[in-house]
Amino acid sequence: MTTEEFGRRLDGRQRHHGTPLLPTFERLWVDEVGDAEEELPSVLCRAAARALGMDGAGLCVQVEADLRLPLGASDELSATAERLQFTTGEGPCFEAMAQGRPVITDRASMLQRWPVLAVLQQEVTPFETGLAIPLRAGGGRFGVLDLYSRRPQSMDGHDVVAAQLIAQAIADVLLEVLGFSAPDAEASGAEASADRRVSWLDSSPVRRRRDVWVAIGMANLTLGLPHDDAIAVLRAAAVARSQSLDHLAHEVINGDVQLEDLVEDREPGGLL
Repeated sequence: MTTEEFGRRLDGRQRHHGTPLLPTFERLWVDEVGDAEEELPSVLCRAAARALGMDGAGLCVQVEADLRLPLGASDELSATAERLQFTTGEGPCFEAMAQGRPVITDRASMLQRWPVLAVLQQEVTPFETGLAIPLRAGGGRFGVLDLYSRRPQSMDGHDVVAAQLIAQAIADVLLEVLGFSAPDAEASGAEASADRRVSWLDSSPVRRRRDVWVAIGMANLTLGLPHDDAIAVLRAAAVARSQSLDHLAHEVINGDVQLEDLVEDREPGGLL
């Protein structure tokens, strides 16, 4: 199914339910994406932000129990916000995925719940408020839509419902157009889906994220650390060195950083 064919199907279903928000969102992403399906995740983020009146959006999927991949973002600041959460190992995206519910944030709640992440986000992004919505497939969750606003606005139930509608539309697109396999999807479609997923699974952000798991494996062997301790050492070192975890892992794999040197590098600091 092409993006155009799926767009017509989605548009008809949404108009039947009489919800103008969803046809607007569908028109925005279909008009921009054209035939470039490899750009679709970022296009969906930009369309979601515009349709919902937000300033940024990011998409990530969880393809294994502890492997989270950044599919796309509306802009570099939103991509940075996702990397900050992954580097610190905490934040609204993690909670939305774990709890299966929307998570609303502002600067005060961020400081209270995730102080390290809050400080880092304030240093390098202009975002004041946010909303994280799980992506669903049937009864399971396979990712999160993160939304960001530069304004210190108060979000109500209407904002959450609107974001959930957009998140489900995005989930439908990812599942049907890109052929992404949800946690409870039938295995019979795996081979057919593989070729269609090559483009977005081979993007630079995804390759960098995969480097983290290679670096964890290296820490398992070199430092004799179990998985959880290895990623904790890498995360602490990344924060102390003002790097993202993705960037630090890339340096470890290339031999630019020695794992033995990271054990002492555990003090928190700024992150670029």
